[in-house]
Amino acid sequence: MRISTMACHALHLLLCLSEQTADIPASASELAGCTGISEKFVQKIMRLLQGGGIVKSIRGIAGGHVLARAPKDITLADIIAAVEGGITLPGVSSDAPGGQAALDIWAKAACGLQNSLRSVTLDSIRQSCGAPLRAAARNPAEQSTRHMPDPRTGGLHAKAYSLGRQRCRKPRQIVTDASSV
Repeated sequence: MRISTMACHALHLLLCLSEQTADIPASASELAGCTGISEKFVQKIMRLLQGGGIVKSIRGIAGGHVLARAPKDITLADIIAAVEGGITLPGVSSDAPGGQAALDIWAKAACGLQNSLRSVTLDSIRQSCGAPLRAAARNPAEQSTRHMPDPRTGGLHAKAYSLGRQRCRKPRQIVTDASSV
């Protein structure tokens, strides 16, 4: 089983929201600054969480997002259901040899996983962290320069290559001798 990046980000966003004062909504840009997630991705995740009944969106100038329920009532199972669609089993035929036994064991494993996810609440995660999460949030000044291309490596127009999930830029050759130009 694989938990997606979106589910991990959803948990991080909800932890940031859980530290908000209940009647003061947090905008997507504030949440992006708190977590380091792009604002567009924050908006996408918030729509999914709103559809799952985990957050409420408030429109207007002072609008934003607030938790729809208390942190003690939001579980990891709720978050996975809202973002991932829950835990689903593959369609395996029970007619195949050992097919029914395989279905039974997968259903039992899914039930155990679901029960484990239901036992962890947003509040219990906050309590296990100890320190406020916003204290560890990135400085907005750091965030704005984090994605700026380095002019020494060719900036935005440098040839790029990929190493797994990391994107690297080939250094641009800098001409130091004026006669070679």
